[in-house]
Amino acid sequence: MSEGNDAGVICAGLSCLDLQLVGCTSQGSLEAIERYDEAVHCAGGSASMTGTTLALLLRGTEENVHILTKVGPDFAGNTLLEFYKRAGASTRLVLTDDSARTSMAVLPIFKNGKRGCFVNLACNDGFTPDELLGQLDLLDVQESRTRAFLFGYPHLMPRMQGESMRSMLRSARKRLHPGALIGVDLNGVDGSDSAAARDALAPALSEIDVLHLNEDEVKVLSCSSSDKPAKLDEKDAIDTDTVDAEMLAQVETLHKQGCAVVLLSLGSKGALVSVTPDKSRLHEMSSPISNWNPGEQVRIGAFKVEGDLNANGAGDALFSGFCFAASSWGSQCETELTPKVAGTFASLVAWQRCDSRTRDGEGMRSASRLMEMIKEGDLPDVLQ
Repeated sequence: MSEGNDAGVICAGLSCLDLQLVGCTSQGSLEAIERYDEAVHCAGGSASMTGTTLALLLRGTEENVHILTKVGPDFAGNTLLEFYKRAGASTRLVLTDDSARTSMAVLPIFKNGKRGCFVNLACNDGFTPDELLGQLDLLDVQESRTRAFLFGYPHLMPRMQGESMRSMLRSARKRLHPGALIGVDLNGVDGSDSAAARDALAPALSEIDVLHLNEDEVKVLSCSSSDKPAKLDEKDAIDTDTVDAEMLAQVETLHKQGCAVVLLSLGSKGALVSVTPDKSRLHEMSSPISNWNPGEQVRIGAFKVEGDLNANGAGDALFSGFCFAASSWGSQCETELTPKVAGTFASLVAWQRCDSRTRDGEGMRSASRLMEMIKEGDLPDVLQ
């Protein structure tokens, strides 16, 4: 990471004010009276989670993290803005719509680390590409040398899907500093209508440099029951008990449609980083990804959390950490950026975000410290 400049990241997309019910019991019956330990508000949704995570990691540097989302002039919207500012993120690009209501979500966080979600999407339902691009125009991104544009949760934003998303990402890229990385984070892909889910994403895949999704979502989005399983060389460090050949073939389908890098969340089993075999697609990019080996695939372990586990936002943290590394690994880092290194950095970011002691910034290690940990091999224990 090269400090002392005004380069930055724009975190755009869905936002909501989360009410977390921490330490919930689960008796197994919908009518059972459950208990929780405490109720906590936090900034939720992709734009909020990626933006605040990166802002907390970059405190004390001159790196700018801009949040681009839509809120209403209400308690939830004002509270979100305060969370952003407290984390150190810029709110200059946040759109406040006087006629809209800010989204809110209630999240029971169970004692076993799992969570539920009840949400009213509110103003996210009406957030349009034109509104997003209009806010982007408020920032002179050419002058600020913005290195990455991260967009999240299109499947929960009806105006930001299919051809509309493709056009929006293409227009955003034209407004960014040349070579800026475009990342998209999925959430809420509905398997009840696989064709509609694929139609929401497929037109935009050629515009996406890094796509983050989980195991269930990759199965929904793959149109490939006839695709042959991907073949692996023995040198590839893939645990086939964790990532089966069918799933690798499904990831390959996304590459064939133009996505350069797939970051696949595997929960407690870690993550898979898959690089397109298309050399020309990689060479279109000027970020460190352009130097990666075409077709490389590596699995990254998940690190063991010592404090109380809160996995809310773990995927957002993994995604934001990976995209930051892939776009911002500068000459001051002696460790070469490979898919394994970028994935390890991302896993460390998620590790801190899942630990109740560090998730909100208190005691959180900085981005530069995480890089030093990788260089020194001073890493936490990996979950087995």
